[in-house]
Amino acid sequence: MDNKTKFIRARVTEKEYKEIKTKAKKAKLNLSSYITKSALNKEIIIIEELKDMVHNISKIGNNINQLTVLAHTEKIKVVDLKEFKKALNSIWKELSELTIRTQKRK
Repeated sequence: MDNKTKFIRARVTEKEYKEIKTKAKKAKLNLSSYITKSALNKEIIIIEELKDMVHNISKIGNNINQLTVLAHTEKIKVVDLKEFKKALNSIWKELSELTIRTQKRK
């Protein structure tokens, strides 16, 4: 990891400062990282839809864990995973479409 020893100062208007700060927050980067990546023409991709997908995958994972516990305690014998498969296929399709849209933005 590089040791960041140099300090750069820049003057911006209040409006510019707020806009840069907003963009950095949206990219989930601190101000220094955002400005450095921007200045070095590094690609910053923000995909809002991923938050919902991650949440849905987490819910599916939790449900599978609960079913596993029930199976290990022999409270259930057979599990029908059709609905899980449909949900995961739907998320996979959304993710594929999102990837294509993101590639087109470049």
